[in-house]
Amino acid sequence: MYRINLRDFVLCSGILLLGGCTSIGPDSVKKVHFRYNDAITKTSNEQLVVNLVRGRYRDSFNFVEITNILNASKSTMRVGVGPNGTKFGFDKNKGHIDFGPFGHGEVFDNPTVTYVPLRGDQYAQRMTSPIPIVTILGLIEGGWNLKRVFNLCVERINHLDNASTASGPTPTKKPDYEQFAEAVELIETLHKQNHLIMGIKNREVMVFKFTNSDSQSQKLKSFLGIDPNSSEFYFSSNFLDADANLTIRTRSAMEVLFYLSHAVYVPKRDIDAGLVTVTKDDDGKVFDWHKNLTGEWINIYCSEGKERPQNAYVSIFYRGAWFYIRDNDLNSKSTFMLFNHLLNLQSGKLAQFAPMLAVSTN
Repeated sequence: MYRINLRDFVLCSGILLLGGCTSIGPDSVKKVHFRYNDAITKTSNEQLVVNLVRGRYRDSFNFVEITNILNASKSTMRVGVGPNGTKFGFDKNKGHIDFGPFGHGEVFDNPTVTYVPLRGDQYAQRMTSPIPIVTILGLIEGGWNLKRVFNLCVERINHLDNASTASGPTPTKKPDYEQFAEAVELIETLHKQNHLIMGIKNREVMVFKFTNSDSQSQKLKSFLGIDPNSSEFYFSSNFLDADANLTIRTRSAMEVLFYLSHAVYVPKRDIDAGLVTVTKDDDGKVFDWHKNLTGEWINIYCSEGKERPQNAYVSIFYRGAWFYIRDNDLNSKSTFMLFNHLLNLQSGKLAQFAPMLAVSTN
């Protein structure tokens, strides 16, 4: 005996079709949007860490940008009549086979992701152009720690050098940075006390204005070699500008990358094998970057184990070891976030440079 309830079949078919038409699109967005966002963030962070590690080993940098994600979702819907799924086959108790309506729907994600290596003008703009002075002030006014911004982005103010030799591959001799660090400490203190106001003049010139002539203000002026009786000073990026009160040289994103690469811990085996440069101080002792310079801002640890570190915020496997930032190291994560922010600020419209690679992830 075969039983088909036509009314039930038509009703269920309509519900299935209507549901498919109205919910597949929105539901697909809900399911895939966060996953794409999370995947891009994760891979971008890993790319940045691996380039920091490459800088420590003097390996070539490489950045690949995702320029486009075309997600062509496909849906299928099948409605018909046939053996009931719950009573497929012969039912001994009833002595017949139940037939009934059935419906089946599927959604397939078939994204095409476009990758473009960072090259040419875009590479020069993002990686090798000096960070604009107005960007530095904007970061500080936006809530970023003044010392963090100055130490990462500024290489020199007047005669005060901020580890300029660290803006490239690891140097063999200890960089000069102590006086600069002390001056920045004073700048931060005076800025918090509102004894030093920083602003922009004519949309491109950064100005220091002292509102107090206390001992700390005079000490900072002495450090910078500026007139102790004046209260307003402007910065110039031209060291030949005779009219400038303060000259400043900012780092490029590439130089910041090199600077932060010295914060990478490396396995002892690689040090012994001469794969990384060992920096020494004036007394011939090994200079510890983490205790003296970079450790205040970021630490990138290494593990020679085969398993991925459990407490890692971001980690990559390179040269037989895991390199990672600890998830509970909020100071390092802040610096890492700032550097990511700087790279985004330095980027412009992404040109389509060859070669371009389009990959279907289906």
